[in-house]
Amino acid sequence: MDCFRCGDGVIFIIFAQTLLLVLLLSSDSKPVEADDDKTIVQKICSQTLEPDACLNCILADTGRGPSNVTDFLTYSILFCMYSQAIYGHQCADHLFQTTAAVNLKKSFQVCKDTLFSASNTLWDGLTKLEVSDYNNAHLSTRIAHLDLFRCVFAFRKYANLPIPSVLLNYMVQVKRLFDVAQFMFLLID
Repeated sequence: MDCFRCGDGVIFIIFAQTLLLVLLLSSDSKPVEADDDKTIVQKICSQTLEPDACLNCILADTGRGPSNVTDFLTYSILFCMYSQAIYGHQCADHLFQTTAAVNLKKSFQVCKDTLFSASNTLWDGLTKLEVSDYNNAHLSTRIAHLDLFRCVFAFRKYANLPIPSVLLNYMVQVKRLFDVAQFMFLLID
């Protein structure tokens, strides 16, 4: 039973480690302030093509803690893209249901379907990001971005009218957040 015997050196090391732990836990440590995190976010967002969209999205996400800053920021941006795609889908669906003009109705149908597809693809990207599958998360983001163009082309093909501003606003937000996401994925690589 030599493993239970303690020499004088072992007792001293255990005592020193305990004392050091007590001193560290009782010392006046200054917590990281939220302003420090906000400053980091502002610096990163200022480097993107869409700093306002980036900052608005990141500062609105208070539910996730930054274990890895770039992962946290990228996840937040993708989640904002996902949310805007969902809102765009709901808007297009409402316009589809309340429109009587055949060509316009066809355009809204394509838009609601493609924005729904974009939101599902972005959700896939979020789940891939959670398991650190960055390449496939980035691919999902690019595919969702392409879905926006299918909606634009539908309006040109079927209605030859501009996209209503209420729907266009959601699509523009998704596009701006896509530009931010591109930069965030560069930081991860």
